[in-house]
Amino acid sequence: MNFYNVINAAYKAALTNGVTAYRTMIQPLDHWENALGELTDDILHTTPTQQTVGSGSGVRRSVSVTVFDEDGKYSPNKNSMFWFNRKFRLWEGVQAGGDTYWQPQGVYYATHADEQNGMLTVQGVDKFGALNGEINRGKCVTAFSTDISAGDIIVADLIRETLGLNTGSLPLDPITPIIDPVFESTKLYADITLNAGQHYGEVLLTLASMYGADCFYDRSGVLNFRKKAVNDRPWWYIHQGHDWVFGEGDVNITEGVRRSTDLKAVNTVTVMSDNTEGEVYAVTVRNESPESPLCVQNIGEQYPDDPVVRISLGDTTRGSGEEKCRQYGQYLLCRQTALICSETFTCAEIPHIDTDRLISLHGEDRLITALNIDHASRLMQISCCNINALPLEV
Repeated sequence: MNFYNVINAAYKAALTNGVTAYRTMIQPLDHWENALGELTDDILHTTPTQQTVGSGSGVRRSVSVTVFDEDGKYSPNKNSMFWFNRKFRLWEGVQAGGDTYWQPQGVYYATHADEQNGMLTVQGVDKFGALNGEINRGKCVTAFSTDISAGDIIVADLIRETLGLNTGSLPLDPITPIIDPVFESTKLYADITLNAGQHYGEVLLTLASMYGADCFYDRSGVLNFRKKAVNDRPWWYIHQGHDWVFGEGDVNITEGVRRSTDLKAVNTVTVMSDNTEGEVYAVTVRNESPESPLCVQNIGEQYPDDPVVRISLGDTTRGSGEEKCRQYGQYLLCRQTALICSETFTCAEIPHIDTDRLISLHGEDRLITALNIDHASRLMQISCCNINALPLEV
């Protein structure tokens, strides 16, 4: 029996028995993301099948997969699963007895295909590639602009409306996004304008910068828009459970933790409004967590290369200038701290874990910042940060 996106005791046991049997599946999708078939047997694992997953906003996921194509049935053409603006979903499965547990690995647009000696290698990026120009979709034909002077614009509504914009009679993304509830009542405080030729993804990335949020596609191919810090606490990791617990001598770990220390620390970020008239607002955010190696009380204030980041003040009746500066400063500090303090180790592939999720490593809670997965060797490299290094309050 096939189970999809299910994590239970049988699935976990199959990952810890030392002889895990994996499977890979590709599903070609129509624009509405209905599966049009399945591809499993022709996927080659003798050549590298790579997947990378980052963090932050924009494109997080990329993949390269090779299929056996001696008769040319997968060769890119209008009747093939790999063609212009055509999507596919990647699954990784773990066999447990007679069952297979499939975990989603993202929805991708094919960006490049290379045919040689009866093999077809396809590269793809996640669905944000349709918003930022990587696959040449989602482009403004004429200028685009919001108009807050005509009335309140709710941030969550603007996100949904942007994804629903028609390009060639089809919406940019037909799948309902997951939006942090705080944005269902948050009013846009400054207009966003795009020139002809820019891409609609700039609307989403600008909103993410304005409100200290991450905007990305998750493992299921759904757009997420979520705030990094609420009430001065970086909520996105504090209340999570563990995606996986690695113990001492864990059979899954094939290469121990590698620390590459960047001594160019950042623990202080200043954000200032860019207005030239009226009151100029500025907020400095510091890492004052006593357990963090970057705590300002331990090493003093360490600024990024650009010591002052400027943002648009916008309409001050739709949020104070101080709060706008604070929320972006919180976002920058949390993100930079996680990347600076990351360490890396290699383990057997665990298909359900993801970036911005917690794992336990030798009794320490760690936040995953990046994944590099080789589906041929069934190994994954995990970059993660001990949460004690992160600011508990910002």
